[in-house]
Amino acid sequence: SSLGVGFNLIRRQILAMKVVRDSKFRHVHGDATKQKYEDLRLSTKATESVGIRANAKFLSFPWESGGGGSLAVVPVTRFGRLPRDLPLITGHTGPILDFEFNPFDDNMLLTASEDLTMKVWQVPDEGIKQHLREPLLTLEGHGKKVSFCTFNPTAANIIASTSFDMSCRVWNLSEQEQAFKIEIPEQVMHLKWNYTGSLLAATCKDKKMRIIDPRQSKVALEPKIHEGAKASKVEWVGNSSNLDSCNKIITTGFSQQAERQIAVWDLRKLDNGGGEADALNMLCLDQGTGALYPFFDPETQMLYIAGKGDGNVRFFEFVEQDPHLFFLDAYSSTVPQKGFCFYPKRCMDVMSHEIMRGLKLESTSIQPVSFKVPRKSEAFQEDIFPNCASSRPAISADEWVASSEARPPVLQSMKPGEAVQQQQTAAPAVVSVKDLKKQLAEALQRIKELETENQALKAELDKAKA
Repeated sequence: SSLGVGFNLIRRQILAMKVVRDSKFRHVHGDATKQKYEDLRLSTKATESVGIRANAKFLSFPWESGGGGSLAVVPVTRFGRLPRDLPLITGHTGPILDFEFNPFDDNMLLTASEDLTMKVWQVPDEGIKQHLREPLLTLEGHGKKVSFCTFNPTAANIIASTSFDMSCRVWNLSEQEQAFKIEIPEQVMHLKWNYTGSLLAATCKDKKMRIIDPRQSKVALEPKIHEGAKASKVEWVGNSSNLDSCNKIITTGFSQQAERQIAVWDLRKLDNGGGEADALNMLCLDQGTGALYPFFDPETQMLYIAGKGDGNVRFFEFVEQDPHLFFLDAYSSTVPQKGFCFYPKRCMDVMSHEIMRGLKLESTSIQPVSFKVPRKSEAFQEDIFPNCASSRPAISADEWVASSEARPPVLQSMKPGEAVQQQQTAAPAVVSVKDLKKQLAEALQRIKELETENQALKAELDKAKA
């Protein structure tokens, strides 16, 4: 009965938000670091993207410029005030709506723009010294603005994109071509690969979430998720030691009363009729106005929730049993965030027991936030630092396109000195069209030289015979 359902929802809400359970992550706290990045001239263009990205070498965010399509890429070590004439990525003719670093190559950045294209950029090790206008390659095919772009987390050089042309496309960068195309009947508000890089989840404007199987070129499921009209966001649960839990999905959205919600779903329990789906848990958080961005950490099984316009980041612990989420605490500040992202797990300072490090994008600065487990011991804490995703792909682009295989990420130890420094060449390099043309011209020139040489040898041979 509806009474029973209502009671269950209240019971889960109390369990998740109020019960203090015994856990090694119970006392995790977030702290703003002393050093930050200042004097930013941030783009005012509103997008559905997280607004900032970072890896072991660089951080990137949209910079204010007349044309709108400019992105700053700054070495992570460059704290303090940024110059007004910062060299930028300026190759797009329209605003950049989404961007992301390649998980297997810290120097490669992908951008999606209103100019209908996506571009792949190669950032030099020392950073950008002058405006970067020439991309490594340009991907064309979408008929309208490209809203999202994202790298596959386990396959090398595979990316997914969505556009206002109502399609989701998957591209093979190694071949510089589109591999799959899936029609989507509604505008996409968020796009995420699952932990094994085999499926995509897209939350859409019609209040539905679509689970896309790109290699079958089809939408596998499309349940209705949150009742409210504002943007929903999505994140997959990941777990290297229990791949079964990778069938769980977390969404954030709004109720009809405009309350912000977090929901947990199980793919195997979702109805494909497009009707109302039953969430494993649906938590009401508050009456905030900005979209909530969920970030899941597979190693600690923790979920971080950062809202645009909020000054805080809440964090939860995910468990397999009901109610699935337990509220731990929140990092709070008085300054609202315009975006938020986390560094890859392999970048953590494990000796200070740092389990996550985020970047909070403010109106003129970027504030790093460090999440730590308080422990007295100076030693490496094995129980809170299991192996994490490495910078090596689990499968090549061509293999991924040709099979239906789903491989979890290749893991590395988090113990200092144990993670063998993987070469950046782990993923096959992507060659730009300009370089290909140069190589072709050189090859043709060499062929010409060899033909001339051949003619001369033949003539000599004929002379000798005579």
